[in-house]
Amino acid sequence: MGSKVISAVFPLVWITLLELLFLLSDNRCLASDGVSCGQRQLTHLGLIVSGDAAHEGDWPWHAAIFIRNSKKQTYICGGTIISENFILTAAHCTSQFRSLFAPERLLVKLGLHNKSAPYDHTKSHEIVEIIRHVNYNTENMKNDIALLRTEEDIIYSDYIQPICLWPQKKSDLNEVISSSGYVVGWGLGDDSKPMDILQEATLSVVDHATCLKSKPQHFDKLLSEDNSNYCAGNRNKTNVCDGDSGGGMFFRFDNAWYIRGLVSTGARSESSNHCDPQQFVVFTDIPYYLKWIYDHQATAKKRNLLDLGDCGLDEHDITTYELDKPVFLQYPWTAMLEFKGDLSMTVQTFCNGALIHPLFVVTVGHCVDSSLKKYKLKSVRLGEYNQKTNPDVGKRLKGNEVVTSIQSIDVQKVFKHPAFNKPRYDNNIAILKLMFPADISRANVKPICIPTSEDHSEEYIVSGWKRVGKDAHVLTRDKVLLEDPDTCKAVYGKFKIQTTGNHICGTYYQEEIRNCFHFMSGAPMQYVKRVDRKSRYFMKGIFSFGFPGCKHNYTDVFTSINRYTEWISRIVDQEK
Repeated sequence: MGSKVISAVFPLVWITLLELLFLLSDNRCLASDGVSCGQRQLTHLGLIVSGDAAHEGDWPWHAAIFIRNSKKQTYICGGTIISENFILTAAHCTSQFRSLFAPERLLVKLGLHNKSAPYDHTKSHEIVEIIRHVNYNTENMKNDIALLRTEEDIIYSDYIQPICLWPQKKSDLNEVISSSGYVVGWGLGDDSKPMDILQEATLSVVDHATCLKSKPQHFDKLLSEDNSNYCAGNRNKTNVCDGDSGGGMFFRFDNAWYIRGLVSTGARSESSNHCDPQQFVVFTDIPYYLKWIYDHQATAKKRNLLDLGDCGLDEHDITTYELDKPVFLQYPWTAMLEFKGDLSMTVQTFCNGALIHPLFVVTVGHCVDSSLKKYKLKSVRLGEYNQKTNPDVGKRLKGNEVVTSIQSIDVQKVFKHPAFNKPRYDNNIAILKLMFPADISRANVKPICIPTSEDHSEEYIVSGWKRVGKDAHVLTRDKVLLEDPDTCKAVYGKFKIQTTGNHICGTYYQEEIRNCFHFMSGAPMQYVKRVDRKSRYFMKGIFSFGFPGCKHNYTDVFTSINRYTEWISRIVDQEK
């Protein structure tokens, strides 16, 4: 952070104190009852108008995020305390080279002033969960926001306090509060070296038009049309720089401090590989994400919707590339739906599904619809791997040989979503209740976790059996690259098929012709998330429909599980 600090004074619009208090009433912090947010405990001074080094205790909500490599701790980003369990930061601070950090690698230090010499009041917190925005885009840095959940509750002190969240009615407050806010951090200083002492500076918020005009090609890519980010800066030597990412931009009003934005990205200097103090900086706009923050706060202690302690466990190290893992026993929730014809006793398998509970399997609605007139759903096959062999023989992670056999359990009830096919191809999901609970003590039969809120991951995997192909009888998997929803709408709109917010679009990773045949409908899409020191698979979606055969640049459509968690939870609670 540069050394020059400038303060600016702007007139307040005429508005009554009562109206101001009303505008601020919907902000409040996420701290527990009885805790006031945005309060300095050691000083009651107003805005500082000069000086670079912050006074100790002036920014008690600012956090330092470190990455651990072997026995070394390296500072990487700033963050902000918003509650007893959450630190707010930028999404790009949670990964490196597109690989998401394992929570255990991060360490957050609170009450820190000199990052090279912590004081007695400095506290360190382990991180047990990283929550990155599901639509974070590494190409244009949009939705650059993340939450870090601490293992132990944060204990407040004179040096450690939570910030207030900027209220959603920010358009009103923009005219009430000065457009000059404070940023703090340990980023690069004037000599391009990281600072040890916490620095502070004031930056002015500017409108999108001014920002775009300053460097059109650069900011046209970064600025969002939905106002989910904004620009600030002075275009002088006062600026945020490398190492300040993830820190907040703070404003003071009515004796409390508020966080308006997160340091996201800026422009590189043409003469160096560091930040350019002559350019504006893009900040993630907090009010746009309040619901997202509140939703994750509400589900902080419950990540698995159905409260299953043994769901989705992954024995591999979190850094193991998914396609390097064996397929055998890796996706034991992947199920097959068994049908019987009117005039035959031969079992036919037309669809996939996923075991989400010992008594319940989720699949797509059209697999249980009356359109299959000649066939009737009879049972669900669990624990299958190779349809041509029973039992199956394979090896576990540690090399031990395992012999597995299938379970075939009749279906007792079918719950098709009440809005199935309304509109056409939408709400394509169904739940099957089994006649009796599956034996999940077997290594090849386990339920997958259902998330309580939508997550972001770098890798999504589809597992199941394909319709045709040389190896269609063997359980297989493929990596899925998520597509922009607008791309999907454009592709399927040509065929008068409407994709909605209930859909996820993805393109398969493997391009060889022998591997690009479709999975059978109902194949689960999943991802691995490290939560509370355990790696678990969570369900992202189920394969719904796609083009009939391999096409260049084709994309398949999945039903988003996250859109139906309330319905799933209600059915399971009523029927289990």
